[in-house]
Amino acid sequence: MLNTLKNLIRLARPAHWIKNTFVFAALIFSRHLTQIDDVLTSLLAFAAFCLASSAVYALNDVVDRNEDARHPQKCRRPVASGEISPGAAGLFALLLNIAAIAVALNVGCHFALVLGLYLALMLAYILGLKRVAILDVLILAAGFVLRAYAGGVAINVWVSPWLILCTLTLALFLGFAKRESERVALGAAAADTRLVEWRIYDEKSLAHMMTVSAALAVVTYMLYTVSPETIQRVGNPWMFVTVLPVVYGVFRFHRMAIMGQAGDAVEMIRDPAFIVTMLVWLGMVALVLMGGTLWEWRLEFWWVW
Repeated sequence: MLNTLKNLIRLARPAHWIKNTFVFAALIFSRHLTQIDDVLTSLLAFAAFCLASSAVYALNDVVDRNEDARHPQKCRRPVASGEISPGAAGLFALLLNIAAIAVALNVGCHFALVLGLYLALMLAYILGLKRVAILDVLILAAGFVLRAYAGGVAINVWVSPWLILCTLTLALFLGFAKRESERVALGAAAADTRLVEWRIYDEKSLAHMMTVSAALAVVTYMLYTVSPETIQRVGNPWMFVTVLPVVYGVFRFHRMAIMGQAGDAVEMIRDPAFIVTMLVWLGMVALVLMGGTLWEWRLEFWWVW
């Protein structure tokens, strides 16, 4: 019984829940972190996406069990290794889906619709679209965009096009970097462990896609930090300083990909340099947002005086 429970937890891949932190983007950049109700709602939205993404992982493991069995690391997954039957994993995915929708409905009907769209998109990906090169990465990137958008819907704040574009370009870079890392790490065996059009994902093409998407991610974030809309919403012009850790993080992940060491975005949390980079970025963003709040308080005090 205990062994089955451990395997179900492995099937849910809780380490990958870090991807669902995109739900908090709207909360942070709308400066609603001090509003307890919105924080609690965002946490509930995060929980809904954790359940939904775990359902997706479980179903994906059922569909990919034969390819996973030929992979040097994925062969240890519960379904591929035979520790959990495909039927049990499918039932587990269904229960997680039901739980995710129930939590989403508690957040709100509009949020539940966005979560439902995410699940439908991921189902299409699992059942065949993941075999289409470039489209596979675009769909995964759209999943990240839906997470970010859903975070805004959950707390009823306007979702800036900048948030959508920054999320999209970063997710595209991470997706192409993952494909490049798989190509480098597995070589010819990659075709046996992921049934995608590897003739399109050749060395030259993937390098180009990864470099272009990395540049788009950095430039889009740069433009966001200096846009008049951002300066007005933040309350000061200093958001541009947060570009530095973003550039470092993108370049470091790019390097890991071409070395075959970036099999997934989850690799970031296993790299101390990435953890420090993320903490520095969050700290810088917090200081900039606090600076805007302090400036508003000072203006209000001056006006009252």
